[in-house]
Amino acid sequence: MGLTLGLWQGEGVPGDMPATVGAISGIARDAARRGADLLVFPEGYLTGYHLPGLAPGDLDGVEDALAEIGRIAAQTGLCIVMGTHLETDDGLRNAAVVVDRTGAELGRYHKRALYGAWEKATFRAGDAALRFACGDLSVGVAICYDVEFPEIIRAEARAGVDLVVVPTALMAPHDRVARLMVPVRAMENQVFLGYCNRTGHEGGLDFVGLSSIRGPEGEALVEAGAGPELLLARLDRSRRAETRAAFCYLDDLAGLRLR
Repeated sequence: MGLTLGLWQGEGVPGDMPATVGAISGIARDAARRGADLLVFPEGYLTGYHLPGLAPGDLDGVEDALAEIGRIAAQTGLCIVMGTHLETDDGLRNAAVVVDRTGAELGRYHKRALYGAWEKATFRAGDAALRFACGDLSVGVAICYDVEFPEIIRAEARAGVDLVVVPTALMAPHDRVARLMVPVRAMENQVFLGYCNRTGHEGGLDFVGLSSIRGPEGEALVEAGAGPELLLARLDRSRRAETRAAFCYLDDLAGLRLR
């Protein structure tokens, strides 16, 4: 059965959340028309990512916008993963909100590995995984810097996920993460991986694009350049099973003696 994964590499409308939601509606309709089942947006897509001075009380309208995204999911029949900043009872979070094809919210993942001084001063780090089903695939969520830690993605593989989706905001000059680390994370865990980056410029940062959907051998099923683009790839669980039939890193790791 599998699923068709869509990644939107782009940026929202800075400072205009209703316009960003309008753009999301159009992108979702296009993705659904082209056969997508699951659509992922970049880190901070709804609110903007790099917002110096962001403080509690500055995120009015986010919950209403997320409710509208639920309606868009129901209208298009898509499961949607939306990158956004959130205000919670215990502080601001850098998050990914997942809604299913009925529009019901499945969960909110809070970024665990906060990057750099601004993120660490602004957000509270998450401490829990989020996994959900789409089609017959089990899907795990990570955000940007999370993917640079082998332990985080290995934990997803150990939990049995088939696919890890990664909303991200990778900026220059760190393109080596997209080019080198992302393929390895898929390969060393023998899972599919969807790495969904921003484009353009914001708050003094230049985003590099280079989104990709990787197969369980780290191969690029589809990859983007630097500009806005909708990426689509069909993922089949049997492909992961075939990859692990010859050898399985997880099984062989369990038999190693490590000191």
